[in-house]
Amino acid sequence: MFHQSIRWRIQLWHAALLVCLVAGMMGAFFAYIRAERFRAVDEELDAYVTPLLPRVIPREGGDEFGPHGPPPDGPMGPERPRRQGMEMRANSHFYYLAWSGRGDLLDSSTNAPALQPPARGDVKMHRFVRLRGENRELLMFTPQDDCVLVGLPIASVLADLRRLAWEEAAAGVALVVFGLAGGWWVAGHVLRPIGEISAAADQIAGGDRARRISLQETESELGQLAAVLNRTFDRLDHAFAQQVQFTADASHELRTPLSVILTQVQLALSRERSVVEYRESLGICQRAAERMRTLINALLDLARLDTGGFDLTLAECDLQRVAYESLELVAPLAQQKGAVLRSSVDPVRVKADGAKLGQVMVNLLQNALQHNARGVEVSLSLEPKEGYALLRVSDNGAGIPAEALPRLFDRFYRVDKSRSSATGGSGLGLAICKAIVEAHGGSIRAESRLGEGTEFQAMLPLQP
Repeated sequence: MFHQSIRWRIQLWHAALLVCLVAGMMGAFFAYIRAERFRAVDEELDAYVTPLLPRVIPREGGDEFGPHGPPPDGPMGPERPRRQGMEMRANSHFYYLAWSGRGDLLDSSTNAPALQPPARGDVKMHRFVRLRGENRELLMFTPQDDCVLVGLPIASVLADLRRLAWEEAAAGVALVVFGLAGGWWVAGHVLRPIGEISAAADQIAGGDRARRISLQETESELGQLAAVLNRTFDRLDHAFAQQVQFTADASHELRTPLSVILTQVQLALSRERSVVEYRESLGICQRAAERMRTLINALLDLARLDTGGFDLTLAECDLQRVAYESLELVAPLAQQKGAVLRSSVDPVRVKADGAKLGQVMVNLLQNALQHNARGVEVSLSLEPKEGYALLRVSDNGAGIPAEALPRLFDRFYRVDKSRSSATGGSGLGLAICKAIVEAHGGSIRAESRLGEGTEFQAMLPLQP
């Protein structure tokens, strides 16, 4: 429906606002012109009535001229008002009527209409202007309630005002139509990226993961939205690719021990064997099953971390104690590898899951021992630094290539693809370490140089 369209909603609001604005402006302009034309007519009436009033209204005591005395051209006489009135009748553009306070007609112009004298009680002021039909009339009352009415036909003025009103109406309609057409074009131009966004999202949902929204207006709000969506699509594409790779890698990792188990079972069942041979086959199956269990537990831990279902038992934790316990756990492996363990551990307390952080330390230490040659030196240090606990695990081994560092914490990623069979690693240890550290609100990174060694640094927020 059109009322559900954003474009129509914008257009209707724009139309209502434009109509009100144009109508207000045109109405105000017309009112101003009308008032000015009527004011000019009223000034003409004032100019006409001022000399007329003392000539058509007699004064008390016969003094119809007021305090200034008779006019210089002759003495006062009863014929004077009528004669002056006759002179002013020569101007047929105006008309006038004069009534006494009793309602008697004192004088009038030859072109004056037949009007009844207005009642003094109907008019609460000395001077009153009115519009009667196509005539503008000025009424003035004396203290004796005598009244003079001066009128002026303004048919031409009213015709001009009507013509102006029609012209303004036509101009207003033209402005509204032009404004609505422009608004419709602007709304379509502004909302066009929304259609492009919808089309791109629909194509991406249909399987075209390489599709992106074109960024023609990068500075506008919709351009910024398109940029955010493109980044989101990139992350989704990367996550989908990772998921595909993760599924393939997990399947490969599980297939290897499963193949070992099936092979050993088939060999054991192919013919009668001695107890020693059966025990040897069962031992191989047990080690393969242990490998599968370790891998599955790691996958479950990562799945819980991804879905927010990874439960951390947060409590006040002494990281110094956790570090020493982790060193004790890897000591047998260090002895087996002929490695040297060094430590520099300061007392640090955080609010964390001690067991999970211990898992991080053990994983980092085991990686340093397993993936380096015999005799490697591995150091663990812990110190408070700028509101964080800084954990560092370093070695002086062969190092890691620079191109491998960005992917070091990816799941199932191995710098040396042949390591799995040699060390039994699943390629999930560093990914789990990263997930645990980030679940505590911290961060982890790796630095390495070929031939000089590798250092992992984990930052954990201190207890407030």
